[in-house]
Amino acid sequence: MSDIAVTSSSELLLECRQIRQRFGGVIALDGVDFNLRRGEVHGLVGSNGAGKSTLMKILAGALPEHEGEVLLNGQLVELSSPSAALEQGVAMVYQELSGINQLSVAENMFLGRQPVNRLGMVDWSQMHQQSRAYLSELGLDVNVRGRLDRYPLVIRQMVEIARGLHSGAQVLILDEPTSALSPPETRRLFELINQLRGRGVSFVFISHFIEDVLEICDRVTIFRNGKRIETSDAKSLTKQDVIHKMLGHSDSIVEVGYESAVKLPARSTAAPVLRAESLSRSGLFHDVSLDVRPGECLGLYGFVGAGHQELAHALAGTMDVTSGRVLLSDEPLQLGDVHSAVRRGVVLVAADRAKTLVRGSPIFRNVTLAHLKRSMGEWLTRGRELEVAQPYVDQVGCRPPNARLLAGKLSGGNQQKIVLSKWLLGDIRVLVLEEPTRGMDVGAKDEVMKLVAEQKRRGAAVILASTEPEMVLAHSDRILAFHRGRISHEFENCEVSKSDLMRFA
Repeated sequence: MSDIAVTSSSELLLECRQIRQRFGGVIALDGVDFNLRRGEVHGLVGSNGAGKSTLMKILAGALPEHEGEVLLNGQLVELSSPSAALEQGVAMVYQELSGINQLSVAENMFLGRQPVNRLGMVDWSQMHQQSRAYLSELGLDVNVRGRLDRYPLVIRQMVEIARGLHSGAQVLILDEPTSALSPPETRRLFELINQLRGRGVSFVFISHFIEDVLEICDRVTIFRNGKRIETSDAKSLTKQDVIHKMLGHSDSIVEVGYESAVKLPARSTAAPVLRAESLSRSGLFHDVSLDVRPGECLGLYGFVGAGHQELAHALAGTMDVTSGRVLLSDEPLQLGDVHSAVRRGVVLVAADRAKTLVRGSPIFRNVTLAHLKRSMGEWLTRGRELEVAQPYVDQVGCRPPNARLLAGKLSGGNQQKIVLSKWLLGDIRVLVLEEPTRGMDVGAKDEVMKLVAEQKRRGAAVILASTEPEMVLAHSDRILAFHRGRISHEFENCEVSKSDLMRFA
């Protein structure tokens, strides 16, 4: 283990000394020291709410009011705003995407720093050319003139990453950069990070994918309860070491299927609650037929772009299809009509929490939003909403359990609990999950999936679409592997491993 205090100051690019941050009466950071060497990738891990994102927001200028000192190149700096931080050479790529959907991909790539010609006008040709070049480094070939919101989550995340990588910053903070990426895309990102590291750029790499942290990082700092627990060379750590130190006890939470094969049960003999017949959506998925039964979890696995995530949206009514139909208890479900789907008990928890959570509203309003008339009756009052919402906030184990807090102030894991809790007000017949634990630590994943398991026990059918083989293996009763928009293999009543799944993806 390397002690952070004895790192040679001559090789330091950035130092944090005794950083303290409070939110009301809660101590988010308690005298934290942290440093970053020139040309280093430094991993930062910890459970949701451990304080890692708070420290990085301080460095990115988003939280200027704090105790302690920040030094860059040995000089004290005031990081009073994101623009001030960027002027000092510090930029952050957030997990919750900050792009402007109404602007083009190229405009998002060059927000605030558009190239200009000799007349002082925006040089659109140069901006489009450079945007294409930067995105091609990540293996991405998209129309950079197209609006950002026309593209799926993974494309928007890669645009954000490319923008950060080419911001000219000396220090680049990446918050969960691989959470929506497939293995090939992650590999390309790592290659680009290594190229920039060779040019002297330093990275802070925040991730709950511990394997990614140990692979790409030189050192790893572990946070717990607002404190730095230790900083170690990545080569000296194993995944189990990191989990143990993150949680502070021996880990019993790591999901089944992360390290070995699992045995899938025989197919349920119950009648299907939902059936899809020959569903197609041009360019996304083709001729997909499937069914799912009460109390069963059907896993949909594939790399990003395989079509299974878009299929999940179609099944839940948030995306229309080119052809085919969906039956709910043998009655047709109106495709592309999310309100009809919710009324009949088909609900979606999407990967992009920003689309299913009103982050600027209190928790209680998020909980009651989907079933206002059913839960409130004819009279809608703040007191009544709080009265209805608080038991559900308690039930899902939201921390802190204060329904008056803004939803956007919660950690990713607790935000997902609130998304789930709003559906608990109604009758869930089919629960469709798209990457339900994206960007969460192992403890938060376990808590969220226990809520899902409880819905299964109550008879709900669950459809779980994920690019994480471990997630699918840990929670599915049957698994459909997807490749290029089609079902490539079905696994049931057999033993299946991570390598088996990836072979058909």
